[in-house]
Amino acid sequence: MIFDETLAEQIRMCAACPKMCRHVCPTFFAWRSDSPTPHGRALLLHQEQVGTRELDTRAIEVLYQCLECSHCLTFCKPEIDIANLVEERRKSIVTEGRRPTGLNELAFTIDKYHNPYSESHESRNDWLQTNTTGSKHLFYFTGCTAAYREKEIARDTVELLQSIGYAVETSPGEWCCGSPLLRTGDVELGLELGRHNVDILNQIASDEIVVTCPGCYRVLTQDYPNLGLELKKFVKHISQILVEQLDNLPEGDFSETITYHDPCHLGRHCDIYDEPRSVITKISGKPIVEMERSRDNAMCCGNGAGLRTLFPEKAKKIGTERAHQAKSIGADILVTSCPFCKNMLQSQSDDNLQVIDLPELALMAKRGRKVNID
Repeated sequence: MIFDETLAEQIRMCAACPKMCRHVCPTFFAWRSDSPTPHGRALLLHQEQVGTRELDTRAIEVLYQCLECSHCLTFCKPEIDIANLVEERRKSIVTEGRRPTGLNELAFTIDKYHNPYSESHESRNDWLQTNTTGSKHLFYFTGCTAAYREKEIARDTVELLQSIGYAVETSPGEWCCGSPLLRTGDVELGLELGRHNVDILNQIASDEIVVTCPGCYRVLTQDYPNLGLELKKFVKHISQILVEQLDNLPEGDFSETITYHDPCHLGRHCDIYDEPRSVITKISGKPIVEMERSRDNAMCCGNGAGLRTLFPEKAKKIGTERAHQAKSIGADILVTSCPFCKNMLQSQSDDNLQVIDLPELALMAKRGRKVNID
C-alpha cells in the first residue's frame, strides 16, 4: 500500500521520532518490546512505503497488536495519530485477504449472528422490559456487550431512564454497530451493518438515541457519517443524558473511595470526560479520587481493536495493570462508562475492588446499595 504524501510524511516523522510515547503505550507494557509500539508500527509502514521491507506476516501481526487507544497521540507534539494510520493499513490488509485468522472468525460470527459472541440474534433485547410511556422518548441502542455479556448494564440503564421520566424503546432489528470490524479494517462488512442500523434507526419515532457503549457512540456519531451514512437522529452517550438530568438522579451514601476509568472511545476519541465525573459526584455526594493516569492520560483497559481476540493473555495483562492502578490509590469502587471496559476490568480484578458501570452506580443508590448481578 502506498500512502498519500501527507500520510507518508506523518509515518516518516513517527518512524524517526525519539519514541517517548512508548512509555504510555499499553502494548509496550504488555510485550516489553520496541515492535508493538507506535514507533515500531510506524517504522514498519515507512519501510514498506520506501520499499526496504515488505509487510510480511510478522509485520502484520505487529500492526494488529495496536489497541488504537490513541494514548500516544496525547504525547505527540506533531499530533500524529498512528492509530488512525494503522487502521488505514488494516483496511488494505483485509482487502488483500491477509488479516489474522482469528479476525476472519470474528467477521464470520458477526455476519452470521449480527453480534461477535455467536449468540442468537432473536434473544438480543427480548429480555429487556421497557416502558414506552413517559414524557420524553428515547431509543436505547444497547450494543452487543450489554445485550449479551453485561446485561445488568442494559437493565439498569432502562430502569434508571424510566425512573427519571423517559419512555425507553429498543428494537429487535438492532445489529452490531460494526465497531469490532471497522477498528480491525473490515469496512465492507462494517458498512453492511451500518446501512442496516441506519435504516432501522431512521424509522423509529424517538428523536434521540442513547448508547451505553462508547464504541457504539463513536461509530454512530463519527464512522457512519464518514462512510456516507446519514443518521437522522441525535445520538447521546448515557453520561450526556444523565448530566442533563442531574437534579433527578438518586443520591446514595457511599463511604467507599470511588475512582473512574476513562474509556478510550469516550475520552480521547470523543472528548467526553466531565459528564461521567459530574454524574458520579452527584450520585455519591463526594468527588472522585483520580488515578494517576486519568482523562486523556488514562491507560486503556486492553479490550479494544481486536487485541483480546488475537492476544487474550496480553490484553488481560493490560487490564490487570489498570485494575492495579485503581487499587494503588485505595479505591474500593472503580466506575467506568463502557460495557467493554467493565467486562475486562472486572475479570482482572479481585474482591477488593468492585467494578461497575455508570448506570449501575445510580441504581445502587436508588436501591439503597443493592447490586443487580445477572
